[in-house]
Amino acid sequence: MGFSTDDTVYRVDKFKASGKWQTTFAVPGRNYNEPDIFDAVRNDIMEAGINLGRGEMFVVLEPYHKFSHPLIFKAAP
Repeated sequence: MGFSTDDTVYRVDKFKASGKWQTTFAVPGRNYNEPDIFDAVRNDIMEAGINLGRGEMFVVLEPYHKFSHPLIFKAAP
């Protein structure tokens, strides 16, 4: 189930480098068939115009991807 009425849109929670929650985004899933789920989600986030700030963390519980599973990743320091 998606983050909205559109199942291709999913929720991304963004945390500061300190671990404090910062904001939540609705990201349209456009890279469903990308072989690497991390690349697919990263590309979806960047295509949505969300800045991957230094050391920030992103949590995605239900990404729109053929190999969907919860993800957490940290932007480059």
